[in-house]
Amino acid sequence: MASFTFGAGNLRKLLRLPLYALGAAASLVVPRRRDLWVVGCGIGLGEGAVPFYELARERAATTADGRPRRVVWLASDDRELAAARARGWDAQLKHGRHGFALTLRARVAIVTHGFGDVNRFGTRGATVVQLWHGIPLKRLHLDTPAALKLSPLPDHRLVRAVMARAYRVAGRGISLFPVASELVAGRISSAFGVPLSRLPITGDIRDDVLLRGDADARRATARALVEGVVGDLGGGPVLLYAPTWRDGAPDPAAPDGTGWAAIADWLERNDATLLVRSHPLGVGDYLAGAAASPRVRMLGSDALGDVTPALSAVDVLVTDYSSIAYDHALAGGHAVFLAPDLEQYGKKRGLYEPYRDFSGGDHAIDWTGVLSRLDRLLADPADAERHRRHLVREHVDHLDGHAADRVLATLLRRLGEHVPAGLVGVDARPVARPRVSGLALGLDAAGAPELTVTLVVPASPSGAADPPGTSAAPPRVRLEGARARVDGVVTATADGLVARIPLTLSRWGADHLALPSGDYRLQLLVDGDEPSTRLDVATGVRAGAPYRLEHELEHLAAEPVDGGLRLRVAPPLAADERGRAAQRRLQTAYFRSIFRPEDAVFLESFYGRTVACNPAGVDRALARLRPQTTRYWSVADASVPVPPGAVRVIEGSRAWWRARGAARVLIVNDWLRKRFLRRRHQTVLQTWHGTMIKRLALDRPGRGLRTRLAVRRESDRWDVMLAQNDYSAAVFRRAYAFSGPIWELGYPRNDVLRDGDPAAVRRRIGIPAQARVVLYAPTWRDDRTEIVDYLDLEGFAARLPDDTVLLVRGHSRTLPYGRDLRGDRLVDVTTYPDVADLVLAADILVTDYSSVMFDFAATERPIVFFTPDLAHYSEDLRGFYFDLLAEAPGPVVSTRDELLQLLSGDARAGEFAERRAEWRARYAPNDDGHAGERVVQRLLDEGRLG
Repeated sequence: MASFTFGAGNLRKLLRLPLYALGAAASLVVPRRRDLWVVGCGIGLGEGAVPFYELARERAATTADGRPRRVVWLASDDRELAAARARGWDAQLKHGRHGFALTLRARVAIVTHGFGDVNRFGTRGATVVQLWHGIPLKRLHLDTPAALKLSPLPDHRLVRAVMARAYRVAGRGISLFPVASELVAGRISSAFGVPLSRLPITGDIRDDVLLRGDADARRATARALVEGVVGDLGGGPVLLYAPTWRDGAPDPAAPDGTGWAAIADWLERNDATLLVRSHPLGVGDYLAGAAASPRVRMLGSDALGDVTPALSAVDVLVTDYSSIAYDHALAGGHAVFLAPDLEQYGKKRGLYEPYRDFSGGDHAIDWTGVLSRLDRLLADPADAERHRRHLVREHVDHLDGHAADRVLATLLRRLGEHVPAGLVGVDARPVARPRVSGLALGLDAAGAPELTVTLVVPASPSGAADPPGTSAAPPRVRLEGARARVDGVVTATADGLVARIPLTLSRWGADHLALPSGDYRLQLLVDGDEPSTRLDVATGVRAGAPYRLEHELEHLAAEPVDGGLRLRVAPPLAADERGRAAQRRLQTAYFRSIFRPEDAVFLESFYGRTVACNPAGVDRALARLRPQTTRYWSVADASVPVPPGAVRVIEGSRAWWRARGAARVLIVNDWLRKRFLRRRHQTVLQTWHGTMIKRLALDRPGRGLRTRLAVRRESDRWDVMLAQNDYSAAVFRRAYAFSGPIWELGYPRNDVLRDGDPAAVRRRIGIPAQARVVLYAPTWRDDRTEIVDYLDLEGFAARLPDDTVLLVRGHSRTLPYGRDLRGDRLVDVTTYPDVADLVLAADILVTDYSSVMFDFAATERPIVFFTPDLAHYSEDLRGFYFDLLAEAPGPVVSTRDELLQLLSGDARAGEFAERRAEWRARYAPNDDGHAGERVVQRLLDEGRLG
């Protein structure tokens, strides 16, 4: 099977630079002919190139001055050449002199995958029309570091910069890039560096076959096409498995022998047929499927070059990140999403929209999950149908099947030529969408920021191919971000619906907080449909954008973008505090200033993303024992609540720099960020954030010289370290080469486990008083950004006993990434300020290698260790300080079913009671509720505070 990597592909392009130069030089002397167009496609006779070629030959047969126009298909090989000529086409090979000469003289070059679809060395100066090959979900070109590699060089920022420059130069050579919608236009413009003025909203030509004519006729034609390749499809449902490619890596979802046996059994029971179509550049072993059952048929690109015309014959699509999902939705089919490597793929390649939105919030992580979802879909397709409409509504602006007519008309207009009468759909309006006729950022009656949007909603506000929900109720409106959402209040007026959306929120018991910094999209919610972001923004509203508001809590900017409205929230920094140059000036002033010592403590937890952990425990003790001491809390933005009596300082503000220099004590639980200069009056107390099982710093295998120097430079900034136990103290000495004092005083963050109120915590989270609470708190992975999910957490929570609530707590390092999970009896508490409260409220802990296992020991409640990647984590990523399997104070399991069985009972609590007691005595001997007091008293006794 063919495969491809970006690094190798980029190298080949680089080696061809001399040929590109020769072609560019030739284009300066060889004139282009108005009566010559060339067309090519990267997969052969397929994609939008085929219908465009046929339409151009029929409707643009002559030039503006009446000369016959020659439209030539450029084939990649003799087989494709013969197939094109068998259709009666004017076709030539694209390679060699003849292909180069044709491309060099052609006024127009039509391609689907890139300049190489025709003769790549002759395109300079041509009007290049890039039809592309699907709506992108995966990030492309400039938008993903994966595409900016260059074999055999290392993945370095300078290499990426050079490749990005090359991609931008190539993007400037694209004259016209037709797209399916405004939403897609934004993605393409970003990925290719093509201005929006070159991105007409015409629809994808390749999808015309899925929209034109009668649905039954389309299905019959498609079925005949497929059966001509794979044989009779029978009378049951037809499934298509179509995974995407992974830059040379194999498909991790390819079933093994057991998987194929289960699939074969399912197909037999449901009288179904499974077509398997790997990506032409993908890698995977699928032949075992055909051997396992005659109901599994291979539908490779060698048998059927273009799969799009066959999609009307497919009832259910199984895919991961492939754009075929959008096409199949247009064909009226439903989908099941299979993404076992979502986090790794998302980190490596990146996605243009959250996978939750793409998949409808319900994806499988293995074929067992696929088969259960197929059972559910066949029994009740309502959810799948709702999501199908959503994919169409969000991503497609024309649904009449005449994209080819619009593309041809647009091209002729750009060339200054006559548009033939009778091109269907040329002036057709896009699907009707809610219209934004007014937009304002201001303050509500209480002086808090507020966004006001005036909407005119058409009769079918979803804009979908099929009718939306039948509810007559007006749409609800909200702003949706990665880690927060706010709902608006909608009222009817003479001008339309007016939505007022508060731009502050209350969360986890704290009120009047800023929205977390980041981007938010305006969503409309209509009963019976999934949320929609697509809006038609009036010209007058566009003219006034961006709309800005600077408030003491946050800085806001609202503007139309990608067929909707975006609100960007930023920390409330002054104009002379924003940006790199301003921060360099403030940093320089910080180094040069002489600060007068202040009876103050500067506290920071997890890089300012939260107020929690040991610094928060010390803060509580300070508030009681030293109320006269100022407590400065360093936070990323005003969405982070600070304790009563404390002073919030926004990272990077002038006040932040001053507090950092004036405070007598700095208390942090992770590395100090930005450049730091310790004054003589200052003490840095490094509390760290947990007893460790995974190796740290200098103890980690494979650390390079640069990392080792950084570790030693960082530990030199610390005056004192805090340890939970003597085991941690010994590790700190070695792992950070720390020679200063280490105070073994216990962890202040766990003081709350002695005097806290679990009922109050449950009320803040919204958990019923009598519920059984399971806390799932995995650690982070060095090769991932988001929370690890080997469980399909939303589906897993639904299978727990009815009285159980699953709290999902991502590591602080995953906080800036991903989105909150949502599901029945599942609460994502990744943004909850302090994990100690969650430990207090939980009945059972499920973790893997997180230090929370040592804190939970103080409760002596059951712990379950879910470690599906134990070998990978211990051997490839981090390594352990001790054998978890031998010492764990609870059962260690590696499968979803094993974990579900344990959580459906008592998690073998009695069996591990003695080991839990031993664990507590060893690792939490000083967690008695007074650790914070001991730390403050030690600071006072040694004259470091006061």
